[in-house]
Amino acid sequence: MLSVSFQGARKLRRVLKSRSHRYSLNAAQRLLSEAEQYAIDHQFSEAIVMVIHGDNDESAFVDQLEFGKHLSYINNLIAVVQHTLSSELFSDYPAAEKKTFLDRLGQQLQSENKVQLATDTRSSDQEVHPEEPTSESPQLDDHLTQKQDPKEHIEEPDPAPLAVEQETSSARELIKDFLDPTPRKAPRVVTPEPHKAKLNKPHPRSLRLSATAIRRGFVVLGLLVACFTLFVVGHSVLSSANQPPTYSGLIANKEYLAAAKAYPTKRTVIENKLASAGSEKVLQKFVAAYPSDEGKFDLAFKQTKYSQVVDLSTKAKMTTLRKTMLAIAYVKTNQLDQAAVLNADLNSDKLSLVIALGYVHAARFDEATALNKTLNNKSLEKAIETGRIYQQAIEKYQRDANDKKKSAAERKSATANVEAFTHQLQTLGE
Repeated sequence: MLSVSFQGARKLRRVLKSRSHRYSLNAAQRLLSEAEQYAIDHQFSEAIVMVIHGDNDESAFVDQLEFGKHLSYINNLIAVVQHTLSSELFSDYPAAEKKTFLDRLGQQLQSENKVQLATDTRSSDQEVHPEEPTSESPQLDDHLTQKQDPKEHIEEPDPAPLAVEQETSSARELIKDFLDPTPRKAPRVVTPEPHKAKLNKPHPRSLRLSATAIRRGFVVLGLLVACFTLFVVGHSVLSSANQPPTYSGLIANKEYLAAAKAYPTKRTVIENKLASAGSEKVLQKFVAAYPSDEGKFDLAFKQTKYSQVVDLSTKAKMTTLRKTMLAIAYVKTNQLDQAAVLNADLNSDKLSLVIALGYVHAARFDEATALNKTLNNKSLEKAIETGRIYQQAIEKYQRDANDKKKSAAERKSATANVEAFTHQLQTLGE
C-alpha cells in the first residue's frame, strides 16, 4: 500500500496537518488541492517536500512542490508524479519502471475511490427513513354510519375535485337549500311579476362571459410575467456584457498578454506561471511585451542557453525554482562545485543525482561516490563503475597516441579510441 507524507510545511501547516502524519493517496490528493487553493487565496508561495512511501515504508518517490505558483498540475497527485518523472532529472530511469509506478499509483487511487464511494452510498442509505403509514381516524366512518331516518332521502351532491378546499360552515348554510330537495315546509306559490322574474333568473351567457373574463385575466397576467422576465434577463445580459473580463477568465482562455495589460499587478504571477508550465514560444512573446530580469532568466533556461542563465542569476530574483534552474545550468557548464554549494541550500536528491553524474562525466569518481553514499542509487553506482573503466581505456589509448615508438597508423587508431571512449564517458547515464 502506498501512503503520502509532507515535510517542511510552515504556512500550510493548518491545511496539511502535521509533518509526520501519513495520508492515503485519495486524502493526499484532496490536501494538494486544498493547499494550493489556500496558498493562492492568501497570496503566498511555499515549497514543501512530498514523500510517497511504499509497502516496506521505503521512500518510493520524493519531490519538492511549489504551492501558490499557479502550477497547472499541482492539484493532481498523478499529474505531479508524471510531470516529475518526465523531467530531465529522471531521464536516466527506465521507462518501464516509471510506467509501472504510475500504473500502481493509479490503480490504488481508483481502489480508494471505490471504497470511499461504497462508504458514502451506505451512509446515504441509512439516512433514508420511509414515511410511516398513518391510520385514518375512525371518526369519519362513525359520522357516516350514524342512524338515519329510512324515510328521509338526502340527495348527495356531485363529488368535488380533490384540489378544492373544504367549505366553511357559512358556505354550507348558503347552499343548504340547494342541496336538500326535500324542503322543511311546503313553499308558498307566488306568481312573480314579469320584470322581477327576468331580473332574478341567472342568464347562462353571463356565466360564460365571467369564465372568459377570468381566462383573459390569467392570459394578461402571464404576459406581464413573461415581459418582466425578459426585462430582467435582458438587463442581466447587458450588465454582463459591459463588465470587463476577469483575470481568471483571461488566464483560463490563455490570453496572457491581455491579462497582463488589464491587471498589471499580476504580471509577475503570469510570468512565473509561464516559466513553470508554459511553452518557450508563449514565454518569449510575454517577455518581449513585458521584459524583466526574471523573465529573461526563465526564457534563457527554456532555450538551454545555460551560460546566459548563470550571467542573469545575479540580476533576477531567485526563487526555489530558479535556484534549481541555476544549479542545472552550473552542471551543464561543468561548474559542478558551484552546483553542489547551491544544492546544500536546496537539499534536493534529484539535483544531487544530476551533480553526481556530472562528476562521473568529468572523471571525478571520488566526488560522485561520496554523493552516492547518501543517495544509495544503484544506477549511479553502476555508472561510476563503468566510468572508471572508460577512463582507464582513455588513459591507455592516450599513452599509445603519444608513444613515438608506435607507427603512424597505431597512433591514429589510438587517438580515435580516445575520442570514442571520451564521448561514451561524457554521455554516460543520459
